[in-house]
Amino acid sequence: MITDNLSAVSLARLQEADNWQSKYRLIMEWGQLISPKPELREPANAIRGCEAAAWMTHVCIDGHHRFAFDSDSRVIKGLAALLLAHIDNKTDAELARLNLNGLLEAAGLEKHMAPSRNNGFRAMVLRAGELLELPVE
Repeated sequence: MITDNLSAVSLARLQEADNWQSKYRLIMEWGQLISPKPELREPANAIRGCEAAAWMTHVCIDGHHRFAFDSDSRVIKGLAALLLAHIDNKTDAELARLNLNGLLEAAGLEKHMAPSRNNGFRAMVLRAGELLELPVE
């Protein structure tokens, strides 16, 4: 599975951004970090509830969860980069400590994004939970 280098993605960088435009630019930059993965574009990998077409898959290797993501939308890719930076290559114990639903609020994004983008992010979180076989809220 092809994974992306998301080491440049940081919640702290978003929190430090002066205004919404700066945050949006960061998200767009992060969207470029996710490479096209045509092999992911299968119905079984589709993220339901995301307005833009998006796909996510997962594999667990030696106790570490690895994720791959693709979309045509740079904004959705940027939001996925934020999510994946928090969940990719983590163990079950590390994932259990995360509050992924609060990530947009912690980043100061929730109040600025259109409802469709908020819903898209929630759909990505739900898809990650499904792939991890976690209870879905």
